[in-house]
Amino acid sequence: MATTTESIGSIKKLDEAVINKIAAGEIIIQPANALKEMLENSIDAKATMIDILVKDGGLKLLQITDNGQGIAKIDLPLLCERFATSKLTKFEDLESIATYGFRGEALASISHISRLSVITKKPDSKLAYKAYYINGKLCTSNFKPGTGKITDPKPIAGKDGTQIIVEDLFYNIPTRLRGLKSKSDEFGKILDIVGRYAVHCGHVGFSCKKHGDPLQQLNTRPNLPIKERIRLVYGSAIANELLDFEDIVDDELGLIKASGTLTNANYNNKKKIQPIFFINHRLVTCDPLKRAVNAVFQFFLPKGSYPFYYLSLEIKPENLDVNVHPTKREVRFLNEDEIIDVIVAKVHSTLSSVDTSRKFKAQTISLKRPKDEENDDEVEVDYEIELPKSSQSQQKQQSLEPSLKKYRQENKLVRVDASQSRIGSFMPSQNPESYHESMKKEFEYISSSMLEGESDESQLKIEKPDYILEELELPLAPSPEPVQQKEEESQTVEASTGRQYVQVNLDSIATLKNELTSVINKPLTNIFNHAVYVGIIDPVKRLCCFQYDVKLFLCDYSAMLLEFYYQIGLQEFCNFGELQLDEPISLRDLLEPLYEINENLQPFEDVLETIINMKEMFQEYFQIIINENNELTALPMLIIGIQPDFTKLPYFLYRLGTKINYEDEKECLKGILRQLALFYLPESTQDETKNRDFELKLENILFPEIKKQFLAPKNLLRDVIQIADLPGLYKVFERC
Repeated sequence: MATTTESIGSIKKLDEAVINKIAAGEIIIQPANALKEMLENSIDAKATMIDILVKDGGLKLLQITDNGQGIAKIDLPLLCERFATSKLTKFEDLESIATYGFRGEALASISHISRLSVITKKPDSKLAYKAYYINGKLCTSNFKPGTGKITDPKPIAGKDGTQIIVEDLFYNIPTRLRGLKSKSDEFGKILDIVGRYAVHCGHVGFSCKKHGDPLQQLNTRPNLPIKERIRLVYGSAIANELLDFEDIVDDELGLIKASGTLTNANYNNKKKIQPIFFINHRLVTCDPLKRAVNAVFQFFLPKGSYPFYYLSLEIKPENLDVNVHPTKREVRFLNEDEIIDVIVAKVHSTLSSVDTSRKFKAQTISLKRPKDEENDDEVEVDYEIELPKSSQSQQKQQSLEPSLKKYRQENKLVRVDASQSRIGSFMPSQNPESYHESMKKEFEYISSSMLEGESDESQLKIEKPDYILEELELPLAPSPEPVQQKEEESQTVEASTGRQYVQVNLDSIATLKNELTSVINKPLTNIFNHAVYVGIIDPVKRLCCFQYDVKLFLCDYSAMLLEFYYQIGLQEFCNFGELQLDEPISLRDLLEPLYEINENLQPFEDVLETIINMKEMFQEYFQIIINENNELTALPMLIIGIQPDFTKLPYFLYRLGTKINYEDEKECLKGILRQLALFYLPESTQDETKNRDFELKLENILFPEIKKQFLAPKNLLRDVIQIADLPGLYKVFERC
């Protein structure tokens, strides 16, 4: 019988583009794979913060930004070349590999199936550089393959670290694109990968969010304890039931260290949670270890319940084979069975040590005896009790009342534990160089704006968002009365100055108090009256945080203090305390340095004469005492324990002689009080000791006084914004 064969052609070498696409299809199966490869590169670059932005499940946009070491400009042409890497030079290096990546295939594969761009800057470089890649080669920004045009990286502004932008993933592999699941499923896989690395990499902070969504889906800080990292990623239900897995070391088996954490027998979850395995800090799947540990949990958990556990193994590099699969998800190591047996025995002993007690749901029945209505007996039972039908409705009503009282809305609870960490512990220390530049600008600001008459209000102008305080509907507590002198305060003044309290009857002061009352914003005043001080977050921009109810606010404290000091001055008018100078200082000696650094000032003698002519009024109303020799001897004290910024004393005097309208009584008094508030306003300083001293005063002296008597004006709305609230944060983590 005759047979026929079809000609299949001669053997030919595949085109390089086809080879690269086939290789890319093996490595990048879905967006989560691409993210994993880029995450590992960022961690290898010693990044401490990694931010991830995702659009359409990573298919339209997958962006990862880190603050690592960056990439040198000369290395950018080879960045997406296959088998180009900085982590491996010869095959034997695999025996001691300590980095996540080593093949040099990840970015090359991504560039063959997407539109890839990179922005990077090394710490010692003055510029960042942006490069576009297609099919592993540098190209122009229009991403047109086949043009043969290769361009140099483009210099741009940027921060230290690297940003990789992957757009239109699988645009040239439609079959792979059609085989993917929904966008939400792909984003869930991305969150799972980020969460696993967030649990393991304690020295790195991670954030992940959808494009266009203002809320982070996942956000962790660097150097959090393992339980807190798991709480942020997987929720409190797991974190509250965790057991520490003691470290295991076995040199004979090549096990350097095995550590981790697992849930106890009280955690009964009906939904499977895939375990987290890291071997030599590489996220892997290890089915033999998984099966062995799950078998141990079967002895402790009810049928149909599943545990959560995270294990990190460090094995001698020469005993580990990481080159098993292109995705690096699988590894092989020597003495696998023996090492698994050691780990399983430790898991069993850990669970057994806390197996003496369990928590079970019990039915609580409250029975009220008619003869003794004052005593309620509650009986807790772990079995069902059949009650007569006549009493069931009455029993149901009685049992509902206590349950309603015990119900708590977790997302509306306010934590007031004083032992909790302050915000300062989470803030990075100031860079000395950048801090010095900020200080230089700050002093230039003093020497120009204060002489020219500009107000020293907040330098930070914040656009008012939709949820600014004007729209907040808040329950108002009784607001303080309009600014007025109190008896106890007059006693303090008398004790510190020896002067009797003066009753002020000036119409101009009464008018100023009425004007202040007319511009008060009641919701904002209520917030300040019930605020809880959190801390200073930026001493250069003069920003602080405070909490009201379940909301967190950001405030420009310089603008707040400027208004507060003005109100104190108006309230204590004619009854100021006294700050006596150690030695009298000549007005001439105080003003002359200003004329040495600025020639465009009003005539010196005219300014000096104006101040001298008004010294009696200064002393009577403001306790600014100038003696017969035209020497300054005392200044007003607004609050006990708070001193003005004496570096601004020459400017304060100059503006008293040039910026005050002495022809109009109300404008004169208002202007002097404003200048006095400006005089007391603290300036940024390079001295850490002074910064710490002011922070203590703000927390212990100023903020308590602000809570008691500050009336927030409407113009302060631009300097206070809400940056977070507890219900909103709960929505971020509601998936847990």
